[in-house]
Amino acid sequence: MATLPIVGDGPTARMLRRQFFRRQARRQRMMRLAPLPLRITSGLIMMKHGQPKLFGEAKEAFPGTVASLGVPQAETVARGISSLEFFGGLAIMAGLFTRPLALLFAGQFGYIVFKMKFDKGFSAYEFDLALLGSFLSLLLTGGGAGSLDRVLFGRWRA
Repeated sequence: MATLPIVGDGPTARMLRRQFFRRQARRQRMMRLAPLPLRITSGLIMMKHGQPKLFGEAKEAFPGTVASLGVPQAETVARGISSLEFFGGLAIMAGLFTRPLALLFAGQFGYIVFKMKFDKGFSAYEFDLALLGSFLSLLLTGGGAGSLDRVLFGRWRA
């Protein structure tokens, strides 16, 4: 917390202290809201990526893509990834289980960036790297104000 360089006890000093502490309180409220746009945008992106794999046109093709990477039980893994992306994105948007889901998504995008796309150059993984940063940020900050984590589990979890 910032130090208060106001000396004295007169009316001007008291007024300056009040203004200082009001600004500090406003800044704290804004900091609690900071994860909200990150949660909404990251969750929406994940939902939109999981939706065609789970319900749409990529439903049949995605398990083959996963199998081509040499993943055992590709059908099960593909359904798990699709479900995580769609339902996890929905939960991130609502701020429910933000930190555990952010850890799973950070792991997914860490794998995508460093194992699958890193040798193809920066332009191949820049979007995935931005999502990795988003989910690492949510992992550190939690859901913040307006999250279901905060409502259901209290301040320590959000």
